[in-house]
This record gives sequence, structure tokens and C-alpha cells, in this order.
Amino acid sequence: MKKDVLLKVKGTQTTDWGEKSSIEFVTAGQLFSREDHFYILYNESSLAGMEGITTSLKVERTRVTLNRMGRTEHKATFEEGLLSDGFYVTPYGVLRLSILSSKVEVDLTEAGGSINLEYELQLGDEKVSNNQLEITVRSL
Repeated sequence: MKKDVLLKVKGTQTTDWGEKSSIEFVTAGQLFSREDHFYILYNESSLAGMEGITTSLKVERTRVTLNRMGRTEHKATFEEGLLSDGFYVTPYGVLRLSILSSKVEVDLTEAGGSINLEYELQLGDEKVSNNQLEITVRSL
């Protein structure tokens, strides 16, 4: 099964100093289902400075794997209590990024639904921020 969907993506970042910033955009994407999990594919927004990057999400009941490809590359796994180490590859160099997930909520069917992720972002061994990523999926 492959279908066109409308995605609403909202990311919120809060630093230890209480500074909060959010970005939200709506984009078209595709939803695939295979066995007992889903795949979501969409192009990132220029609003976030991520033009030219394609994001794929492998969505399972208790785990979400994000893979960004294009101008920059990054792969991360979101699973409650799991520290996911990875690298963020940019034209300017490579950064080691780690993600410690505290919440992974998946309510997704072939008709649409939502994904809610809460996690701590670490650069090297230093905490950068607490983050929330909300993705809503609707059939077109």
C-alpha cells in the first residue's frame, strides 16, 4: 500500500536556560505500509534551512527511525529510554549527535494518525536541548 498524505510537522526545542523555539510546516508526503510497520517519506522545508533534504521515517509501535538524506545526512532511532548515537554529516564537517528518547507515542494507521516524540539532544557529550517532534498524518 502506498498513498499520498498531508503531513504537519512541528518541532519544539527548549534549552536549559528556558529559551524555547518552534518551527511548524505542512508538506505533502507518502505513506507506505509493510508487514507491521509504516514508512513516511517527505521533503524537508526551507523554513528550517533544510531545503534539498528528504526525510524517511520507519514507524513501528514503540520505535521510530529517522533517516535524512541529501545535502546533509543523519540517522536517528527514537525508542523510550534508548540513547541513540549517530553522526550528522554536513558539507562543512561531521558532528556526533546523540538522542535520548523519553517519549515515543505512535498512533498511526493506513488512514493517518500521529507521532509524538520527546527527547534530549546531545552534541558530543554535552546536552544541547530538550525537544519535541509532533507529526500529524492525513490522507489526501
